[in-house]
Amino acid sequence: MRSSQPLAGLAAVLLVLSGVPAALAQPVAQAQTLTIGVDYADPANQQPDQHRFFEYIDFFPRSVNVHSGDTLNFRVAPGAFHVIGLAPSDSDGRAAYPVGGLDTEDPVMAVGTGLPKIQLGPGNFSVTGGSTTGGGSIGTSPEGPPVCGAVQLNQPACAFTGGHDVELAGPLAGFDPQAGQPVAVDWKIAINAPAGTYSYLCWIHPRMTGHVTVVGADQAATTQAEIDSQSAAQFAAERDQALAMEQSLQAPVFSGGAPGRRTYEVTVGTETSDGYVQLNEMLPQTLQIARGDSVDFAWRSANEVHTVSFPAEDPRLNAPFGYDCGTTFQSPPQGPPTGGQAFQPCLEPGQQAPELIGDPGTSPSGTALTDPTQLVDAGLLVGTGYGFGQTTQHWSVTTTSATQSGTYQYECTVHEGMHGVLQIGTGPAVQQPAAQVPATK
Repeated sequence: MRSSQPLAGLAAVLLVLSGVPAALAQPVAQAQTLTIGVDYADPANQQPDQHRFFEYIDFFPRSVNVHSGDTLNFRVAPGAFHVIGLAPSDSDGRAAYPVGGLDTEDPVMAVGTGLPKIQLGPGNFSVTGGSTTGGGSIGTSPEGPPVCGAVQLNQPACAFTGGHDVELAGPLAGFDPQAGQPVAVDWKIAINAPAGTYSYLCWIHPRMTGHVTVVGADQAATTQAEIDSQSAAQFAAERDQALAMEQSLQAPVFSGGAPGRRTYEVTVGTETSDGYVQLNEMLPQTLQIARGDSVDFAWRSANEVHTVSFPAEDPRLNAPFGYDCGTTFQSPPQGPPTGGQAFQPCLEPGQQAPELIGDPGTSPSGTALTDPTQLVDAGLLVGTGYGFGQTTQHWSVTTTSATQSGTYQYECTVHEGMHGVLQIGTGPAVQQPAAQVPATK
């Protein structure tokens, strides 16, 4: 083995000639790209055909360390839907570009709740060059693609510069737009920010946030291997909590006495105790009730939105989001334009631009069911985590002696496959519930 002394001497000479002290000479770290999971693929518990879907409103992992110049690749899981971006902090980002709020200036209330309609805000769109005081270039369509960072569209990475910068990808759906099949999609953003800690978040899910810390060049950044290991453990723990929660809500729950005088409860989506997993399903999925019984639908997810709409998959149903025409609601058409006519959103009287709102519903709480083809729609109800103020998490239907026996199918129009069934018959013919537990609200 040859001596390394001649090579060491040459290196010392070169350093002296260059004017760089040997003690300060450090290798320059190459910029890296780290992939962060947005939601999680869980085929065993994401089964729309069986009317159950675990949605992980979480980042995998929730924190990373990077060097300035590194890139974050946010990979949205197949079938997921999120609006992600970066801000100095979670609260700063949401305050500058709110996802929505109550339309308190409109005297026309939502039919389903009797409360103000839910108005969508800029947090549903793409934002480039934004700041904690607003501004920037804001997208106009909730279905529009990102203007940068979309890997599948061969777009260059977006950039986050720290300070007061706020950048949103806009809607990211884990689907192949051509085939309509669930696939992972990627959004990249370069972290060109000074040392400090910043937030990455999903604007449409209040609980969903993480942190990126820019560290100095002499400090270690997170590796992809560390991310993968942490994410697997994080997912396993969250899945187990969700399975336990789902099992606890399978048995029918009611208050009251004999069949025909009961009030049953159906959970319209729920979440784990830490809020990281949404169980997008009706629990229990099927209820057998007698004429005269009522059903109270309870929205138990603080960080999600749902509807209850009868009958399931009926083309007459409102879309979950559309345009406020004043006293009416306009659902956007599905599919490409027909007859060569482009879709024209309506305008609320006195307004200059279309106003996107949540489905206001067609039926107030307590509506009596008459037959399985009857159109009954609660409209969009939001969880308490959104902080909108005057909202409700309950809506109900009743049955009477005039209610036809039969199968009443309903759905949440926001989440594909989130269906439930009411089997309505006469008292003696109704199967008794597996558990008779006093209902709680």
